[in-house]
Amino acid sequence: MDNVNKVTREFGMKINVKKTTCVSRKRNNKLKIYVDGQVEQVSQFRYLGSLILEDGYCTKEIRSRIEMGRKYLWRKRNCFQVK
Repeated sequence: MDNVNKVTREFGMKINVKKTTCVSRKRNNKLKIYVDGQVEQVSQFRYLGSLILEDGYCTKEIRSRIEMGRKYLWRKRNCFQVK
């Protein structure tokens, strides 16, 4: 908590609790983080386009990116057809 107060005092920055989430690497481990209210704990979230999961594996991320690529290629299928 001291680090949060230091950032607030020195730089005038505040953490928006409504936009902040946290993930625990251990299943069924409930975290209690308070910064002007309790921070929400989730099992997964997207950060800079990547899927962050509580188990640390990237299987869902890989499947998600393959699916995005498949959808893009399906939309552009006319470019690949031989006429």
